[in-house]
Amino acid sequence: MTEAIRIDLVTCARALDAAGLNRGSSGNLSARDGADMLITPSGVPAGALEPAMLARMPLEPDDGAWEGPLKPSTEWRFHRDLLRARPEFGAVVHTHAPFSTILAIARRPIPAIHYMMAAFGGPEIRVADYACYGTQALSAAVLAAMEGRAGALWPITG
Repeated sequence: MTEAIRIDLVTCARALDAAGLNRGSSGNLSARDGADMLITPSGVPAGALEPAMLARMPLEPDDGAWEGPLKPSTEWRFHRDLLRARPEFGAVVHTHAPFSTILAIARRPIPAIHYMMAAFGGPEIRVADYACYGTQALSAAVLAAMEGRAGALWPITG
């Protein structure tokens, strides 16, 4: 199963880049793998990403330990915390989609104007409070924005 998850994460990272939702090494993905998560490494563009480059991190404890040839994304905290808090989530996808990023920086939630937005779980797609990338404060803000939701925006610059 682990190798299939690794391949799927790399395939998704490359598809997000090709679609313009991420560029270079922006954005990150993770997936649950038993009691661990696999997460894209820090600073590696999707086009250069290979399955063996993904870092493995335990969902417990909170020590930030990881295995792999490259260090995990600096955003590992909110990936870990979302996967721990939301057992129904099998993966976390964080993009830097241009229009979503603009709305997040402007602190503008997206109102539910289309029935497909019901998939996010509420009357709007929330915007998390600002916090510096890679911090526990950002993770707490993301978890709060994601409460009862399947997606949210967050205004970060990393």
